[in-house]
Amino acid sequence: MSTRPILIVIVLLLAIGSSLTGCGPGTTGIKAREAARERLSFLNAQFTYDQAMQAFEVGQFDHALRGINAAIELVPESADFYVLQGRIYLETHRLEKAIDSFTSALEHQSDFADAHYFAGIVYQRWSDDDKAYEHYMAAYELEPSSIGYLLAAAESMIAMERLDQAKQLILSKLAYFEHNASLRHLLGQIALLQGDAATAAKLLAEAWRRNPDDQMLLEELAHAQSAAGMHAKCYKSVKQLQQMSREKRPDLIHLEARCLFSMERLIEARKVYLALTRLTPTDPEVWIELGTLAWELGDFHRLAQCGARVTALAPQRYEGYMLKGINERHRGDVRKASRLLRQATDRAGETALPYLVLGRTLEETGDREGALDAYTAGVRVEPDNADARELLARLSRNEQIVTVQPQEQIRTE
Repeated sequence: MSTRPILIVIVLLLAIGSSLTGCGPGTTGIKAREAARERLSFLNAQFTYDQAMQAFEVGQFDHALRGINAAIELVPESADFYVLQGRIYLETHRLEKAIDSFTSALEHQSDFADAHYFAGIVYQRWSDDDKAYEHYMAAYELEPSSIGYLLAAAESMIAMERLDQAKQLILSKLAYFEHNASLRHLLGQIALLQGDAATAAKLLAEAWRRNPDDQMLLEELAHAQSAAGMHAKCYKSVKQLQQMSREKRPDLIHLEARCLFSMERLIEARKVYLALTRLTPTDPEVWIELGTLAWELGDFHRLAQCGARVTALAPQRYEGYMLKGINERHRGDVRKASRLLRQATDRAGETALPYLVLGRTLEETGDREGALDAYTAGVRVEPDNADARELLARLSRNEQIVTVQPQEQIRTE
């Protein structure tokens, strides 16, 4: 047990005694004793606070709470003490008590940035974004050089969907925090929320260059690059992620396959997709994408296999029936192909593609009216689909379709 409080008492008692030597119990002596007691209380409270803070930092929350409560009893006007008390309650999920402590701190010191910041955290956990924003902004305005307060204020704006204001707040400090990755990271997230994947990729790349060890940031960058159509850059990011990861991650392999497909490195993509089907054999998305790739390569055997897998794994989805229908059309069984493609359109929702494949199939067999109905339905479910509108317009002008002969050679190189 530490002897520091005992030593403090002895020193202060000696000080009291020396100050009172030769004095009676007059006003001066009484004031001196009161001042000495206050100094003693403050020193004891500060020492207890220091011990409570040490216990808090190592996760000994019960010990820390007992200590800080004792410190508050000795010096009930210290805002620092209430903030530590509130942080202990916050860490132990006693939010009502936590906000009471932070409120007490602000009552004693209204310009205490930490008290505002931690109060903001409580309101954020309560999903009260307005009050969280008020406290975060108060903390930031009191200490505008604190990047933590700035980020908290900006994130609360984002939660309230005030994206432009959040962006302007961050931009106002971007030069000041030139070498910090967090601000550019948050700007990139705002750009993604605003649907600007290209700008997001640029900002996230800048953030990652400032913090190249942040694997999560690199993942966000890769997905932003994919969304922006930057497939070569996305592929490079994925390969870096795979080198950083200690395990074989199917999600990264899937993104790698998509990049290769989009870059038209089809044979490499097929190899990666096949490996992925062994890792995630029950994921219909993987089989759908492999089936689409097989269609592109003219690998109808693989296409049929993928169609069968998708209809078994996700019979409510249209893609499996569409892939099987395309294979039957290739085999020359138009009746079976049409039946399967109609099953696909029944499950298509707001997607025009199966209607277009059905229309092409019917048109190739001379069923112009059936094809016209299919294209019309495709435009109805997806009005902005340029291919659907063009096919409908062409057939309406009585222009004949140019029939594409089935591929005889499967690309296996």
